Amino acid sequence: MARRKHLARGGVHVRKSDVSLSNAIRRGEIVKEIVDHLRPWKDRVSEATVTAEVNRELDMLLQYVPRQARWSDRTRNRAHAQKLDGALREVEKLTRLASTPGYLAFLLFSPRSGPSPSISDIEHASQTFAAELNRMRKVCALAVDPRFGFHANYDHAKHLSAQSAHVLMKGMSEKKITGTEGGGFRTIASLLYEAISGLPDTDLKRSCDSVLRNIRGPQTGTHGSQ
Repeated sequence: MARRKHLARGGVHVRKSDVSLSNAIRRGEIVKEIVDHLRPWKDRVSEATVTAEVNRELDMLLQYVPRQARWSDRTRNRAHAQKLDGALREVEKLTRLASTPGYLAFLLFSPRSGPSPSISDIEHASQTFAAELNRMRKVCALAVDPRFGFHANYDHAKHLSAQSAHVLMKGMSEKKITGTEGGGFRTIASLLYEAISGLPDTDLKRSCDSVLRNIRGPQTGTHGSQ
């Protein structure tokens, strides 16, 4: 199927509410295009298998894109971390051995089974619990940091489409995976994105480049890793 040469205007961000499946006919067309762009397939892989894998990736994208957007929402994470940190601070105060009544401390920090613990056992268990509370508070401090998580304009649909395109090419195709314009990787990523957003011909160069960088890992040189 011939496709338009121009690309959709950059900067389009797909919100959770925007993620929807193209009609059944267009989805079938997109799947077929992706299957064709995956040629040559790996040895002993049938067209039916490739088609099934493409449909599986599309179904996963439709479920996972809105879920990840909600899971990584900066505002929600920050607000909850602030509440949790306050609660943990109170628990720290109330569970210090110096301020906890002896019998309650014994019950709080005794093992569930085994011989009766010694005072040193209780103290060790208390210290272990306090260390875990401290670790959790550090996590909360990290989440409260304005730089935590994804930027507000981060497009989960684009990035996950690029990830799925890489998975399909690595598993089904003999083609080399590159970030070349018009190559299989970027074309398949664009098709997957269209299937979940309804926006055709969107160039996912930045998302594809990001996936490739993450897979290659940090590059070392004379100036060290970035």
